[in-house]
Amino acid sequence: MYYPTWMEVDLRQFSENLRTIKACLGSTLFCLPVKANAYGMGLVPISQAAEKNGVDYLGVSSCQEGVLLREHGIRIPILVFGALHEPEIEAMLAYNLEFTISSVFKAKQVQSHLQQMGKSCAVHLEVDTGMQRTGMQPDTFWDLYNYVQKEPCFVLTGISSHFAMSEEPDSVVMKNQVAIFDEIRRRIPDKEKKSIIFHIANSGALVRGSSSTFCQMARPGGLAFGLMDTAVAVAKSLRTIRPIVTLKSRVSFVKTIPKGAGVSYGHTYTASREIRIATVPIGYGDGYRRGLSNRGSVLIRGKRFPIVGTICMDQFMVDMGDEPAYVGEEAVLLGRQGSEEISAFELADLLGTHPYEIICAFTARVPRVYV
Repeated sequence: MYYPTWMEVDLRQFSENLRTIKACLGSTLFCLPVKANAYGMGLVPISQAAEKNGVDYLGVSSCQEGVLLREHGIRIPILVFGALHEPEIEAMLAYNLEFTISSVFKAKQVQSHLQQMGKSCAVHLEVDTGMQRTGMQPDTFWDLYNYVQKEPCFVLTGISSHFAMSEEPDSVVMKNQVAIFDEIRRRIPDKEKKSIIFHIANSGALVRGSSSTFCQMARPGGLAFGLMDTAVAVAKSLRTIRPIVTLKSRVSFVKTIPKGAGVSYGHTYTASREIRIATVPIGYGDGYRRGLSNRGSVLIRGKRFPIVGTICMDQFMVDMGDEPAYVGEEAVLLGRQGSEEISAFELADLLGTHPYEIICAFTARVPRVYV
């Protein structure tokens, strides 16, 4: 079915990004987070491309995402990052998902199901080094560690944590988190340590060259999708990573309005002279944020034009000035057209948010097209 607005996902550039990261990681395992519908880019197609390009692990936020991947034939290890809920345990075990345990209470729930099913499973333990989200506090972590190690139904596969400020240069918080995590590693006997995958490094850690935090596995999601500022990357090879998403639409209507005419709801924009207005069929119902009203831009024929008036649920208007515009013309809302580019960083700055949120926000009404 035809829809005049779509998101293009460049799988060739994605493959190049993955190869670049793998080369940077060397022998370190590569876990690609594909949670939140692969950051809005399509869980299954992105995961299939990642598996084809030699990614070692996929990371999801929920059992539901992991099951969907298994049902579409994904065979590589899948790690569920999110907090464990007891009703999910049987499905996680049935679909061979590795999951995170963050408390002795949850470990006992899993153990009960394993005993009933006569199975064992691979688990990762999470220690909270400063995120204050999930995970055991460092001083109580050992209760969980010792419990899991003595129960034969558990295969302790990994120990993880998560950075709160990896994108900040010379972050004291990050250094403290590294120190806490390193102390956990140091205290584990070498014999036990050999079979455990330690992982804490995310995109920010790789970009800033914090190789000491790579451990046995890294989880660079935003970097793989080109949603990190690689201008500061220590490794020059990482600077070649590019965004893989372009958001496009087509002009649906064109009219000329006189000086003094108000545009859209509330007439938040008034024409200072006679201008051409082009209507583009995408709005906040598609995830193109209303906060970009009278602030955002679009690219048409390689030129940048301002969005004027309040963005509607399904469309918005563009001030073309004296420039011609034609129904059916391609408009780029995110990405490159000619020598001009609108980046997720630009939109995030305008909205006071993060580039990840920009991409994740686009709804299912916007088809993903893989090129």
